[in-house]
Amino acid sequence: MRIRLLVLPLLLASAPAWALKPNKHRQLAEASCEANHLPQPFCDRMGKQAYETDHLEWTDLSAHAQRELGQDRCEAAEAAATRVEMLGRAIVDHANAARYEEAAIDLGRAIHTLQDECAHHGMTNQEHAFYSLEQVCTSEDTSPDVQPDALACAESRTRQAFALVAPALANTRWDAVDWICRDSEDRDTCTSASLPGPWTACSFRAEHKDWDGVDSRWNADRVGSALMSAFAAGLAGDLSPRSVCGGDASAIDPTAPHPTVTDRNAGCGLIDITCLGKVDEDSGAAMSESGGCAAGHSGGAAGALLVSLIAAGLLRRRSAQ
Repeated sequence: MRIRLLVLPLLLASAPAWALKPNKHRQLAEASCEANHLPQPFCDRMGKQAYETDHLEWTDLSAHAQRELGQDRCEAAEAAATRVEMLGRAIVDHANAARYEEAAIDLGRAIHTLQDECAHHGMTNQEHAFYSLEQVCTSEDTSPDVQPDALACAESRTRQAFALVAPALANTRWDAVDWICRDSEDRDTCTSASLPGPWTACSFRAEHKDWDGVDSRWNADRVGSALMSAFAAGLAGDLSPRSVCGGDASAIDPTAPHPTVTDRNAGCGLIDITCLGKVDEDSGAAMSESGGCAAGHSGGAAGALLVSLIAAGLLRRRSAQ
């Protein structure tokens, strides 16, 4: 019972108002889209995709401007740059072919990555999980997704991106674009969007124990600029070869890495938290993780309530929420 009483306040804790959560991804993207006078249905579908990138591309770390554990910084940065360049090219190609929904999806995916670089700067999931869990356990604003500088960067970068997108789509005819958010029963399909489930968040937070305490970020100024250049090149159809690191393996190392973190208990040393098993599993078996996401046993009204609390209060991951 003591553990449950300790955990529930953590589940109910909310992120700061400036947090770069999924809805903020969408708000920033749609505001810039509308400010550049692109069609409203196109902006709505694009915004839905920017929101859902965490849900649909959770395991593709290039989508979130992150790198795998042990992956070279340059390799990860090149992957993110290649992603936004290819998506930029696809936006124009799909719009020219009157495939407006696909163009909107391409744009939402690219914008999410450009925004996420502002928060993650190539950080591994393991380091990200440490800071996210530390925030949950200590109520200190340690998650990269809740830093005011990250939001300010995302706002600026989103405006810059749409300033490139608008002229690239200036000759688009937009015939029948109004239908890309309507289903066969004329319902608006762009109003709702999905987040990763609590079990996904649980697994993510458990990764904190695999971080070695060393700064895993890249040089934000160099890579952020490189991603914007790659996106612009894709929109322009520029196929010229480019490289983030230019053959220098240390070119994007952080200029001022944070000191190695030697105490990596993430503030949860007194709580052995249990991730609930899925409520629809017959066995009701639970998966235990020290420093996971939830406490208690699955099943019943209490389990359902706790699942809801986890989904509402603990999904402070990557750009999203």
